[in-house]
Amino acid sequence: MDENNNGTAKRPACDNCKERKTKCDRGSPCSSCVAAELECRLTRRAPEKRQRVLISARYDEAIENVDRSLQDVSRSLQKLLHSTERREQPQNDSPAPFVSNHLLDTSGTSEGYTGDSSFEAHVQRVADAVKNAALSLDLRMADADFSATHATQILHTPDNTDSAYSSSFQVRYPELDGRTLPPLDPVLRLLRLLHTEKQRFFIDVPVVGEQEFEEICQRVYFAVNHYSLSAWIIVNAGLYYLFLNLSPHHFSQIAVTRDNIQEMLRLLSANLEAAIQSIRLCQDPSLQWCQALSLLTNYCLKFGRTAVAWSMISSASRMCIDLGFHQLSSDTGKEILKKRSIFWHVYVVNTGMAFTLGRTPTIPQYDIATTLPSFSHATHGAPFLYIGFVQFSFIVGEMHIQLFSAAAQQSSPQARADSAQSFAAKLAKVNNDVKRSLLDTPVDAVFENASILVDIVMHCFVTIAYRLVPSSEPNSHPLQCNSGCIDAARQALSTIVRGSQTLGQRDSLGWARFLNFLFSLVPFASFVVLAGNTVASSSAEDLALLSAAIAAIEPIATSSLPGRKLYDACQSFYQFSRFAVARQVAFADQTLVSSHGPEAPFSASLGPPQSAVSYEHIMAPQDWDAVMNELDLEIGVGAMASFVEPYIPFDGSLP
Repeated sequence: MDENNNGTAKRPACDNCKERKTKCDRGSPCSSCVAAELECRLTRRAPEKRQRVLISARYDEAIENVDRSLQDVSRSLQKLLHSTERREQPQNDSPAPFVSNHLLDTSGTSEGYTGDSSFEAHVQRVADAVKNAALSLDLRMADADFSATHATQILHTPDNTDSAYSSSFQVRYPELDGRTLPPLDPVLRLLRLLHTEKQRFFIDVPVVGEQEFEEICQRVYFAVNHYSLSAWIIVNAGLYYLFLNLSPHHFSQIAVTRDNIQEMLRLLSANLEAAIQSIRLCQDPSLQWCQALSLLTNYCLKFGRTAVAWSMISSASRMCIDLGFHQLSSDTGKEILKKRSIFWHVYVVNTGMAFTLGRTPTIPQYDIATTLPSFSHATHGAPFLYIGFVQFSFIVGEMHIQLFSAAAQQSSPQARADSAQSFAAKLAKVNNDVKRSLLDTPVDAVFENASILVDIVMHCFVTIAYRLVPSSEPNSHPLQCNSGCIDAARQALSTIVRGSQTLGQRDSLGWARFLNFLFSLVPFASFVVLAGNTVASSSAEDLALLSAAIAAIEPIATSSLPGRKLYDACQSFYQFSRFAVARQVAFADQTLVSSHGPEAPFSASLGPPQSAVSYEHIMAPQDWDAVMNELDLEIGVGAMASFVEPYIPFDGSLP
C-alpha cells in the first residue's frame, strides 16, 4: 500500500488530464480517463537545462548613460538650489587672499516680464519626467528635490531681503583677478584692537559697525563660498582707514612697522581703485551696496576726486530710495536703526555735495519720512557731533529749496532775505547745542576732527545764508555784505587757521584729506566774502586773516586737481585784496602830503559807476569785474567767484 502510494505520488499527470485541464488522480489508468472511456497515456519528456539569458552590452551602456544624465540633472538642480540659498543669506564669501574666479556679484538687470506661466509649465514637465525616470530606475537622490512646486519656488526666490529686484545673471570681475589682501596676522590683531579702543573709521563713516565689519572680514579671509564685490569693497576700505589712522603707539601691538603700514596702504588703495573701475552702471540696490558706495565716496572725497564721489553718492542715494530707507518706520529695532544710520549718512554727503556743486539733491526733501535724529535721544559728546551734521544737512536741504532753487529765485528779494535770516538762526542754534554738549562732556582726541568740521561747516553755511541779506549800512560798497555775513566768514576762516595749527601740524597729509572733504561738502564762500570786505574797507586785520587762511589751505594744492584750482582762486583773491589795501594806503599817504584837494576814498573810486545796472545779488561777479577793470589786473575774479560758490550768479552775457 505504501509502495503504491509512493509510486502514485511520483507519477505525473496523464496527457488527457493535461489537455482537458482536469485533476488527475495519477492512477494507472486514472479515474478521469476511465470515466471518459479514454486510453490513459503518459508521455515522458527528457528534462530541459535552465539557461541564463545574456543581456547585450549596449543595454548596460544605455543604463549608465541614463544614470549619468540623471546625475547631471541632479547636480544642476542642487547648484541652483544652493546658489538661491546663498542669495537669500547675503553672506557671499571667497577664499582669501586671491579674488580670481571666486569673486561673484549678485548684480544684474531686471528683465521685467519673463513668460512666467509658460516657463513654469516647462519646469513642471521636466521635473515630472526626471522624477518618473528616477523612480523607475530606483535611484535614490537624497539631496535632490524634484517637485515642481519646489522648482517654481527656486525660480521666484529673491536675491536677499534687502534687494528690490532679482538678478537674472551673475557678473564676474576679471579686473580683480589675482589681487591680494593684507597679511592675516596684522589684520587679526587690528580687529582685536576694535574691542578695546574706538577707531575713527566707525565715526567718520557710520554705515558699518565694528561687529559687522569683523564678520565680513571673517567671511572674506576664511571663506568657503563666493562673496560679492560690495563685501570686497567694505573689507578693503575699512582696513585702509583702520591702518591709515593707526596711532604709532599701536604699531608694536599690531606687530607692524611704519613701512609695513605704507605697503599695506598701497595694496589696499590699489584694490579700491580696481573696485571703482569694476563697478557696473546698473547695480541691484541692496543694503550692502549702500554701505560699499558710501565708503568709496568717503575715499574719493578725501583725495579730492569730486566727480567720482558724486557718481558714487548719487548711486547710493538712488538705492536708498529704491529700498525705502527714506520712509522707514519709527521702530527702534536693530535693523531699522542700521538702515536709518546708513540713510542719514548718505543724505548728509549727497546734500552737501549737491550744494557745493550747484546740483539738485538726489533725495527729495519733501519725500523724507524717516525720523530725524534728535538731540534729546542722544548722549552728550560724540553722538551730538553726528546729529549736528544730520541737522545741518537737513537745514541746508531746505535752504536749497527756499533760497537757491529755480522756484525760490522767482520770489522777491525781501522774502528770500527773511528766509535767509531764519536759516542762519537755525544753524546757529544747532551749533550752540553741539558746543554745549561738548562742554558738558569733553571731546576725545579721536573726535577732534569731527568737532572742528562741524564748527567750520556751520559758519560757512551761515555765511552763504547771510549773503542774501542786504547790508544795513547806507551807500555800502557792492562787494561788502552785511555784518552778520562778514562775522560768520571771519569765524569760518579763523577756525580753519586754528585747525591747521593743531591738526595740520600733527599730520599734513591728514589735514589735506580733511580740507578736501570739507570743501566737497560746503562752498568756500567765506573767503570770497572776506576778500570783498577787505577791498571795501581796506581792513589790515582781514587781510592778515586771508593770508593765514591761504597758508592753512596750502596742503590741498598738491593733493588734488580741484584742490589746486581752489587754492589758486583763493590766492588770486588774496593778491587782489592785498593790492587794493596797498593802493588805499598809498592814497591816504598822498592825501596827507598833497596840497591839492582830497581824493575820493578807495571804496568809492573802485566801485562801479553810479549809472551802472544795479544787480539783485550782493557780491555778484559783475561787481568783482567792475573793480578788477579799474585795477587792470586781468585776473578774471568774476569767473573765479562763481567757481568758489556756485550760487553766486554769473551773467553769461558779459565777456
